[in-house]
Amino acid sequence: MSTKIVRLTFRTGLPPGRHNQTQLAEKFLRLMHNAGTRGLDVHRHSSLSVLVVIATTIVFGSTVVSCGTDEKEVASIPRVFDPGKTLTYADLQAIGFKKSKEYDVEGLTGADSAYYGFWGLDPYDRKDYELRFFPSHSDAVELGTPLANERIGEDARLDQETAGWPVGLRDARRCTGSKAYSGPQNCKTPKYWDYSIYANMILICSGTDRSTAQIRCNDLLIALEPQADAT
Repeated sequence: MSTKIVRLTFRTGLPPGRHNQTQLAEKFLRLMHNAGTRGLDVHRHSSLSVLVVIATTIVFGSTVVSCGTDEKEVASIPRVFDPGKTLTYADLQAIGFKKSKEYDVEGLTGADSAYYGFWGLDPYDRKDYELRFFPSHSDAVELGTPLANERIGEDARLDQETAGWPVGLRDARRCTGSKAYSGPQNCKTPKYWDYSIYANMILICSGTDRSTAQIRCNDLLIALEPQADAT
């Protein structure tokens, strides 16, 4: 009995990664099915059937192993936390934060500096943040909390008449509704929904709700302190 070996080569077009291995397996199985419809009798050539089983097992097996080893529980940094250090804007710049504006801090009680800018785990999908730096963690908590609360959530004070610190108000809003000329837009919707006080910094985070903003705060702080999620 002769043994027939068939080499099947294809390009996946997928970047490496845990989730793409399942797609790779699906592509492989579809390829084998198409090969059978083109005249390769898989059932007749037992050696080919064995190769199919082995290859499929390897692909799916690697997916299982990958899921077991790559999944990590994401560390959560407390909303108010003092790691015992003093931060500057340079620390944020070092992790890829992109400054759009530096604000005038006159009227921002106790603050040394404040910035508006962007950061993201994906550099092509950065999110909006506001940074406020104070001399110490205790100053950030005691002096910075009232005006930070004014910036976030449904009760945010986003107009000149009511805001305790009327700087950066335009950056703190987002527009909702239709972008068509005939449709109305509401450009007074709060952009920021939560904040974290970390070291001497108040990090004000964007989102469409508080939970989304909390995730974005945590993502940036984890990047700022990578040892926090080390195992």
